[in-house]
Amino acid sequence: MAQETNLTTELLKRAMGLEQEGRNFYIKAAQTTRDKKGQDIFKTLSDDEGSHYDLLKSQYDALMKKGSWVVSPEIKKVSIDLGKPLFPRGIDALKKKVTEKSDDRDALLFGLDIEIKSYDLYRQATVMDADGKRLFAYLADQEMGHFNLLMQRFEGQFGPVSWWD
Repeated sequence: MAQETNLTTELLKRAMGLEQEGRNFYIKAAQTTRDKKGQDIFKTLSDDEGSHYDLLKSQYDALMKKGSWVVSPEIKKVSIDLGKPLFPRGIDALKKKVTEKSDDRDALLFGLDIEIKSYDLYRQATVMDADGKRLFAYLADQEMGHFNLLMQRFEGQFGPVSWWD
């Protein structure tokens, strides 16, 4: 049981790091993107990632202090196929980093990459506790929604892309 708790707390720390990285990126992207709708999307996503961080932190603190998960009303039961990757092919196209010379397209691509990493971490999380499984399924579903929002914005601005060419 102690080994499982250690693995789970390490998973939660990694997840908190990804959420913080995403939040920081979205704050910066909201400030630098020229597209007004893109700014609004990035602001919303930064708020969401902050909420996800807080949720993960409360779970981490509960495990460290009490050795058990806490049930949060925010965590809704979702129906999601965690066996399927979010973006199974062509992920190398998303490996761009945003720099001072980056444009709106780069910001959307980087955001898509962050969402894929978070989604994959949550869908592959192996925890025994039912509340823990529910938390990670909920977060995977949230990240899938973020990915879809960013992909719609990307395609709206730059047209449909074939990632498999």
